[in-house]
Amino acid sequence: MPTRLTQSIPWILALAAVSLSLISPHGSATLAPWIFLSSAILLGVPHGACDPWIPGWVLHRPSRLPFLLIFFITYLALSALYLCLWRTYPFPSTIFFLFLTAWHWGSADASFEFHPGFRWLCFAIARGSLVMLCPFAFHLPEAWNVVLLMAPEAGPPPSASLFPVGLIFSLTLQGISKPAWKSWTETLLLLCLFYLTPPLLSVGIYFMAFHAWRHLLRLASIRDQFSSAEITAPWIQSVFRLLLLSCPLTLATLIFLPSIPALVQTSTNQNWVGPYLVLLAVLTLPHAILVGWVDKKAPFVKS
Repeated sequence: MPTRLTQSIPWILALAAVSLSLISPHGSATLAPWIFLSSAILLGVPHGACDPWIPGWVLHRPSRLPFLLIFFITYLALSALYLCLWRTYPFPSTIFFLFLTAWHWGSADASFEFHPGFRWLCFAIARGSLVMLCPFAFHLPEAWNVVLLMAPEAGPPPSASLFPVGLIFSLTLQGISKPAWKSWTETLLLLCLFYLTPPLLSVGIYFMAFHAWRHLLRLASIRDQFSSAEITAPWIQSVFRLLLLSCPLTLATLIFLPSIPALVQTSTNQNWVGPYLVLLAVLTLPHAILVGWVDKKAPFVKS
């Protein structure tokens, strides 16, 4: 798929976030929660709202009503189970969410680089752990405050020395899996993004511009069977159609957001970031399982 789409757009937005933080640190800190919450309608939630149709696109079969009913029941049952566990065990559920997100984001990036295999696995662990560890390694108090929004009884943060050690392991693993300069260029850009911007801003930018955007490009390649040599315009048009398709389920998903605080017994005194993260968590579980299935079934697409 066109490099200008897979790299230019994420890199430009990352550089814009870094520039904002350098020019106005207070302004970036103030905007960070709002930028993160904007992922509810800008790529973040919409990229997962296409899930019901993905099996049909991968298998080249129409998604008929009986299948969609079974899909929705299974999807919602997994989300409901996770939500019930969160209500009873909020801190372990939060930790599981962080590990699940690291794996999901890392494996998604790995699928742009390799066929599933040893190097794919190493790159997936390296990229996912880098994205999750950087906010804690560079901004532990602020990052732990976000954890407290999801699990108020989490207590004080762990030792700050744990996260840099994990980060070194992550970078070493990436060197083993893909030592190419292009991969390291993006890694250095991500390190700058996470180091120079508040956690909610950096994670929000990664979620929307790197993960969700590239996932939509991958769906476009699967649904419309684009080749890597295809010009840019059809890709943009296909992603736009995917976003239109996602609108009804995106809106239906966000209807549940106001009920999250009561369901998991969290407060919205500070902001809606905590409940929104819980909503993302319970949706990420079935979404990540589906994408794992796609990794095995869908054709490999090199960026």
